[in-house]
Amino acid sequence: MCAIVDANVRDQVFGNATSPAGEYFRKWLTTGKGKLVVGGRLRIELSENTNFARWLHQAVLAGRVVDIRDKEVESAVGDILKERSCQSDDPHIIALAIISGTRLLFTNDIALESDFKNIIEQGLIFTTKKSFSITRAHKSLLSPRRKLCSC
Repeated sequence: MCAIVDANVRDQVFGNATSPAGEYFRKWLTTGKGKLVVGGRLRIELSENTNFARWLHQAVLAGRVVDIRDKEVESAVGDILKERSCQSDDPHIIALAIISGTRLLFTNDIALESDFKNIIEQGLIFTTKKSFSITRAHKSLLSPRRKLCSC
């Protein structure tokens, strides 16, 4: 099961100001139940947080990361911009989802959420826009019974 974390919620998961839902998501990644998909511009955005950079190094060694080559992401971004309309300024995230087959995105960006649901078949959003607490919806999204990617 794979997921993508948008930079706008990075600190909730990997920062010093985590939220209960962000910590729940990180535990899901860290215990090996999920894998984080990174690559291209998103890897750079997330790595601006030193906690994330340390986590990433350890997670790569533990096999908990799907790292997509930058050139592959850039090529897919070009295709997306030519073929589809994106409301958000995050076509690199849509590209990562398409390349990896990932269907779960943690974001609080309304425009990206719309793009993700419109472009990614059966795209699912993990969000803390309404509550930083762990909800039933959060638990359901990270359920081991749910297939969230093809990686």
